[in-house]
Amino acid sequence: MKKIMFFLSLFAGMITTHQVRAQELKDYVITMKGDTIYGEISSVKSNKVTMLVDSEKKTYYPPQLYRIYNHKKEKHYATSFIEVGIEKIRDSDPKMYVIKEKVKLKKKPLFTEILHDGDIIVYNFRKQSGGGMIMGANGKMMNGFSTSSNYYYALKRSTGEIAELKISGLLIGKMSKKNRYLYLAKMIADEPELAAKLENEEKLNYDLFSNYIREYNAIKKANDVYPIMIF
Repeated sequence: MKKIMFFLSLFAGMITTHQVRAQELKDYVITMKGDTIYGEISSVKSNKVTMLVDSEKKTYYPPQLYRIYNHKKEKHYATSFIEVGIEKIRDSDPKMYVIKEKVKLKKKPLFTEILHDGDIIVYNFRKQSGGGMIMGANGKMMNGFSTSSNYYYALKRSTGEIAELKISGLLIGKMSKKNRYLYLAKMIADEPELAAKLENEEKLNYDLFSNYIREYNAIKKANDVYPIMIF
């Protein structure tokens, strides 16, 4: 139940001008030029999105779009390299990551679901692992066991730092309470009042964790205007 409430609260935290408008209107995409196109989305895949715009079928690819909102599924997506390749920041404590520079130069970004948007962006994506060929008891090759896991990452836009919040799937558990606090404290450290408030928390449950991300993003939104960038 805690896991469910955590991610429900993440969705509740995603409030921006475009998102409020989308609740009253219909699906939309935001281009890399900052233009908003409304229509009816028929499919969102990691490498393309198709939608009807004025009765005409349109197909868009990650390099063309900045954000996507699917009203029917109540899901938001961002163009990102988060699924393509990250690497650990050397000697970072708690352990943090960044997008590999060579990935940005050589590979294409993908559409990835986002649960929070702002200076801290929370991503959610599913990844398959295993499934290769193995040798059976009879000596013949056969398909191996494949598992699917959900990955949750938080990226701080202003620094490019990434925290692995949670991985859920077979034999994989939740983020520890200690790491949850350490990651959040590091990401909101540049807002002293909010950071001080966090220090006084006796417990940091999933709902509270989400509330801090939402509050931090609201503060940053009031003070900063973010350029359109792919992370």
